Amino acid sequence: MNWIANVFFHPLFLVGVGGALGSNLRYGVGYWLNPSTTSFPFPFGTTLVNVLGSFFLGCIAGMVNDRTQWVYLLVGVGFCGGLTTFSTFSLELVEHLQSGRAGVAILECVLNVLVGLIALYAGLWLCKGVT
Repeated sequence: MNWIANVFFHPLFLVGVGGALGSNLRYGVGYWLNPSTTSFPFPFGTTLVNVLGSFFLGCIAGMVNDRTQWVYLLVGVGFCGGLTTFSTFSLELVEHLQSGRAGVAILECVLNVLVGLIALYAGLWLCKGVT
């Protein structure tokens, strides 16, 4: 019976299950609120999952001090990571600000957003036409 607990509470299992649930929810919300299926051309699905993921990660990080506990691995790392990595980004910014490291928060924000956009464009440019 102990081996079952070792499997179901193993970090890889917890993160994998949480990630699968989060990823499927992201797909469902994105499909449901896709600009091509709605009359409004704003990506509400992406915004919704980013905000929800940030909210869920804030809740779990606020309730669980030990980031190695099974519930944090399942919900915080797995589910929120599958739903959106924006949630982790948001948590890191808040932690920097709360620790008095506003400069680090600004730098992380600028690097993630601007460099992320540049990297995305570079990837599109490099891989355009590759399917």
